[in-house]
Formats: sequence, structure tokens, C-alpha cells
Amino acid sequence: MNKFLYAMGVTEWHLRASSDVTDEVFLLADAGQSLLQHPIVATVLALLGIAPEKCRVVAEVATGTNVLWSFGESTAHNATLSTPALASLQSDSEAKRVLWQQLWRHLDNIQ
Repeated sequence: MNKFLYAMGVTEWHLRASSDVTDEVFLLADAGQSLLQHPIVATVLALLGIAPEKCRVVAEVATGTNVLWSFGESTAHNATLSTPALASLQSDSEAKRVLWQQLWRHLDNIQ
């Protein structure tokens, strides 16, 4: 059967092994993995349906890397969510409001 499909120009598709696909989600921050246990971060990840085990907290990423959340003043990366550092976010109600607006837009797009 495959030679007939090949003769007609139909490409045969194969699923990639799960090891070929990267599921890592990047959070850009000058903090360690403990950032993932913070209540604000844990709540946002839960709303997005992302398990903390799939996240990696990094201080920098290569150009073109998709970043879920950028903490701090850096806007060099096109992150889905961009907020002040966690210490500032925690105490600034306006920053929390901006985070919620960004999150709401993202949730609205995936529903």
C-alpha cells in the first residue's frame, strides 16, 4: 500500500518520539527554581494549565527562545507575561493588575 501512496506523491507521516519534542517552559528571572513555589507564580501557572515541573527558571535565554514570563525590567524578549521582579510584584497592586490583564488576554486567546 505504501508504494502506491508514494507513487501518488502522498507523504507518509510518522509521530516523533516524545524525546524529540521539548515541553520546557521558560521563566526569565534572576532567581532559582524556588520561584516556582511562590504563591503568585504557582497560581498563574495553574491558571495556564502548566505544571511547575515543565518550567525552567533561567537568567538569560538565546534569541528567539519563547519565554512565558519575564520578571524584572528586561523587555528584550517577547514574553507572554512581563512583570516587575517578584518582590515588587508582590507589594504593588498596580503591577498585579497589569499581570492580570496580560494573563486575561492570554487566557482569552486560548479559549
